[in-house]
Amino acid sequence: MPVPAESHLPHAAPLPDDSRLVALVRPDSMAAEQYRVLLTRLDRMKAARPMRIVAVTSCARGEGRSMTAANLALTAAREGREVALVECDLRRPSLAGLFDLQPPGGLAEVVEGTVELAQALVRVDGIMLLCAGEARDPPALLRNPRLAMTLDTLRASFPLVVLDAPPALALSDAARLEATVDGMLLVVKAGETPRDVVRLAVEALGDRLLGIVLNGVEEPGYARYLRDEAAAR
Repeated sequence: MPVPAESHLPHAAPLPDDSRLVALVRPDSMAAEQYRVLLTRLDRMKAARPMRIVAVTSCARGEGRSMTAANLALTAAREGREVALVECDLRRPSLAGLFDLQPPGGLAEVVEGTVELAQALVRVDGIMLLCAGEARDPPALLRNPRLAMTLDTLRASFPLVVLDAPPALALSDAARLEATVDGMLLVVKAGETPRDVVRLAVEALGDRLLGIVLNGVEEPGYARYLRDEAAAR
């Protein structure tokens, strides 16, 4: 069943002012421009494969995965697209704090059936945000068939769904999402993520890998980039 129209979604959040949300607070910056480049390159991939649900993952924590997912979703919204941002890191959620929200529920409660999807979605500056919620047993929730049903509902309702996915290597959580997404972006922190670890993550993601987003590069114009899978292999 499609998500009800916005008029049926009563939760609207104040705009966050976190400076890391460059697509929102510094839209004319070079960093924000790199997210527009990333979105454009994803658009080009649509000719070869479906590109409706895109997960953003990393090798480990602390590489900028959640911020990349949030900025990508905000970039799409600023271009007038309907986009949903879904937090799938149920062990260490961060998006509610980032956007200064206290939603009535999140993905965990939707999958458990205690909160309706339309109640949990919150509109923030053009995006529909579904926070993680409070998960008592994250692995079990990620195995729950209702998770795929929830993502299918969002797929039918939004042209773009961005998932803030768990790290690819630390646990099996990210692997449980692979079957439900059209592709995955791997965020790598420049100068910190070892090459052999990146190689392991690339192998683990396999054909679902769309490309690599390099985070933390100081030179102007290279703060973020997407390397097409064909060029990376």
